[in-house]
Amino acid sequence: MKTDIGNGRNKTWLGVVFRFIAIVFAAAGLIMLQGLSEGLEPWARGFMAAAPLPDDLRFHGASHGALIGILFSVSLLAMLRAPLNKPLLLQFYFIGHLIFLGTLLVTDPALAKQSFFVFILFAAVLGVLFAVYPKRRDILRPRQPKAMNRPLLVMTGIALLGLLPFMINGVTGQIGDTQMQFRWGEGTALGLALVYAGYLTATSRTGARTLGIIQSAAYAYMGAASVTLPDHPGSWGIIGGAAAIAYGMVYAVIVLRQLAPHASVAKPNTIQS
Repeated sequence: MKTDIGNGRNKTWLGVVFRFIAIVFAAAGLIMLQGLSEGLEPWARGFMAAAPLPDDLRFHGASHGALIGILFSVSLLAMLRAPLNKPLLLQFYFIGHLIFLGTLLVTDPALAKQSFFVFILFAAVLGVLFAVYPKRRDILRPRQPKAMNRPLLVMTGIALLGLLPFMINGVTGQIGDTQMQFRWGEGTALGLALVYAGYLTATSRTGARTLGIIQSAAYAYMGAASVTLPDHPGSWGIIGGAAAIAYGMVYAVIVLRQLAPHASVAKPNTIQS
């Protein structure tokens, strides 16, 4: 009995600490890492920044805002409510950062070597979050079984096909980049993170619904940025931007219908594993 009480108090204390750390790291992503200021570059140049981005980097700023500002920072903020019920979001946050660092290492090894402090910084962030999360085991080895949702898997496949040219363009652009900036490659990291988030959402685990809505916002945001900056380097153009907005809206509807709160994990459209 005393052990159970002690464990309960320990989890409560860790939950409070985790929420505080999540707010700090989310704010750091939005402000210090410029997820907010660069994310607004298509519409408000130089907002909360020392200077606006060069015109040819404005769409790349949108990619940065989608990855750091929406996918990463909002995922942490979404865990402020019932964080113990959303280990899936923290799993995405962890693997998403590894995708970012892996893409940097593969597409521009020289820049990765020069920016080694970024690896140290992200390792410290992930280490702290792991240490203060009460259900650490669920990040690495989720206890909840997967119930793969067919419609969401199909939507993720569609996203992969649509994002593939963007990701390939990001790899080739980063390899040919002479400015030592991770702009093109970051677009590839964004595409990979979106596809991975789509897979996690399709598992139907607790927290998948929230992650799906965050993805929908990222697609709609990238679509709006593309429509605003159709001729800028890296942009998806007007047609691609409109398609991304439509995809984000349809995806949100499917997520809300397929992953209703309080619904049973097993559904007719799921594949148990």
